[in-house]
Amino acid sequence: MKCWTISAAVCGLASACAHAQSTVQLYGIVDGGVAFVTNEAYGIVDGGVAFVTNEAGHHAWAQTSGIGQSDRWGLRGQEDLGGGYRAVFRLENGFTLNDGRLSQGGLEFGRQAWVGLASERFGTLTFGRQYDFMSTNLTAFASGTLTPSVFAFHLGDLDRLGAERIDNAVRYVTPDMAGFQLGALYAFGGQPGNFASHSAASFGLTYGHGPFKAGAAYVEIHDFTAVAGIGTTVLGMPLIGTAPQGLLPRFQTFDKLTASGVGAGYQLGPAYLHAVYTAVGFHSHGQSTSLRTTEGGVKYSVDYALSLSASYARSTLASHGWSQIVAGTDYSLSKRTDIYFHAVYLRASAGVQAQIFLLPASGSTRQAVVSLGMRHLF
Repeated sequence: MKCWTISAAVCGLASACAHAQSTVQLYGIVDGGVAFVTNEAYGIVDGGVAFVTNEAGHHAWAQTSGIGQSDRWGLRGQEDLGGGYRAVFRLENGFTLNDGRLSQGGLEFGRQAWVGLASERFGTLTFGRQYDFMSTNLTAFASGTLTPSVFAFHLGDLDRLGAERIDNAVRYVTPDMAGFQLGALYAFGGQPGNFASHSAASFGLTYGHGPFKAGAAYVEIHDFTAVAGIGTTVLGMPLIGTAPQGLLPRFQTFDKLTASGVGAGYQLGPAYLHAVYTAVGFHSHGQSTSLRTTEGGVKYSVDYALSLSASYARSTLASHGWSQIVAGTDYSLSKRTDIYFHAVYLRASAGVQAQIFLLPASGSTRQAVVSLGMRHLF
């Protein structure tokens, strides 16, 4: 009886240790506020943005969700498998705070859904709906993240810094090697009889040492469908978003889209200096053109709670050009709750309708949005 009792106690202890080595975490972001948009030519109501135009139809007040960061909730976890290996997973849902509807086209876990193996020695291999390396390696140097304001990302988020996903993806990231990490991703198109159709590939590199961080990335997507507008025509395809949230009235498909970029940031006392450069290549019916964007800015921490940010971005496409100025302030009420105030101004060249990301196209070459909101993390 004594031996059986000791054995049972040992088994119970082993079970408790195994349980302690496996974790599952519930997390999320709830973000909502109001915005004032100038030169709002189109749009009345959407699941995440409710526009109220004035009698002239040139300006709009909007009740919005996910201005600072998109609303989400998710589950992430890991299990120790022994020998330095861990099973890892993440399921992340996006939603709109105003009416509780699903984002990402109604997908239940549209933001992320993946599972894989991780090792401090060999790196991490994952399978599922995941971010490419333009998102994970460069978004930390973009004003859309640092302000923070989703309106501050670049035209149509075609350079994918606003966190775009790829389905059917196999993704590998090396362990940290003296500050360097490499990554590669391949996505199967899922088209029977055509291995390349709708497929994608991405590669990335990051480096960090002390106050300096840098990243580089490339992604290539076959049969890419553009859903957000930029206020002009590209290779004969109109990319002018007239629907709410800047969506195109008719989505446009290119034979291939490529995006590449480099970015860096440096912490200089209370000031964080950041810069990013991206190039987006459109390819269709033997023709091609490039959208290039250069951005630089600074985020300054006044104290532990208050920060100020400002940035400037210049984009060019053939003979067209855009200048975007972003300014904002963020105040932390606690470690998990903050309030923010942002302004984004976009000016396009003649013949182009200004269109800030996630907003319908302007009726002129200029557009601005001022937003006030509150964000809570859990």
